[in-house]
Amino acid sequence: MEIKAPSPVAILLMNYNGMTYLPELLRSLREQSYENWTLIVQDDLSTDGTRDYLQEQAGQDKRIIIKPNNRKLGAMRGFMDLLGTVESDFYMFCDQDDVWLPEKIEKTLQLMLETQNRLLNDHPASPIPPIIAHTDLKVVDAELNPICESFWKMERIDPALLRTFNQQAGHNLVTGCTMLMNKAARQSALAHDSKLALMHDVWIALCVLKHKGHIVELPQATILYRQHGNNTLGAHDDRKNYLVKRLQSLPLVWENNVATYKMFQSIGYGSLLKYLYYKLSYPLKYRAD
Repeated sequence: MEIKAPSPVAILLMNYNGMTYLPELLRSLREQSYENWTLIVQDDLSTDGTRDYLQEQAGQDKRIIIKPNNRKLGAMRGFMDLLGTVESDFYMFCDQDDVWLPEKIEKTLQLMLETQNRLLNDHPASPIPPIIAHTDLKVVDAELNPICESFWKMERIDPALLRTFNQQAGHNLVTGCTMLMNKAARQSALAHDSKLALMHDVWIALCVLKHKGHIVELPQATILYRQHGNNTLGAHDDRKNYLVKRLQSLPLVWENNVATYKMFQSIGYGSLLKYLYYKLSYPLKYRAD
């Protein structure tokens, strides 16, 4: 089933038992300064009444579209399925438990359009390349009390050290709920088999850079990134004792890196030695403010 979103920005939401936080998320979407969006929701067989609630909301707001689903997909597969079936000019991903700050769409889209115009001015005869625009996040607890003003600082992310395809081994750069991508970025992600992808955001970032695209960032939090007991993935505070924590969890670190390298290799990254070089050199180059 192909869905055509009648607006420049298609917001893709995978939902599973989201009734605790979903009303707050939808309210934050409706309060966006940029209103020309469509929310396409795929429910992952919820059992808490969420599907009925979403149908009710879709009846009240034509910008909300429910994509039928009768199979369990999980977050990563579900987001990639949505990406493959929705046609629009620009795409954003949405998590059911976050709160978007009022200018999130406007500011990220402005960065995207400025980047596209700059690249077109530099190369007027070339098509628009794949582009991802993304932002920082404000980390909060379940009741939206602040934990950290910058997810990037908390997770030791420095976008300046993660510009190239090779450098992506150093650290996951893009957080899915902050990213906005253009059509070319979508096509780059769908051009490869994502069966070894661990999460949609890191996979799409890899594909964009593999296709000589661009990842640009806004060093400003545009979202309240809620942390609670049911997060699929969440924030980890690496501001203190980074190396000690890694050594203490060495078996898990190794297991995660084996899976991550297999994902990188599936898209033609190169040798394990190269992967390890960029993985190990990143924390040596990172400098906290």
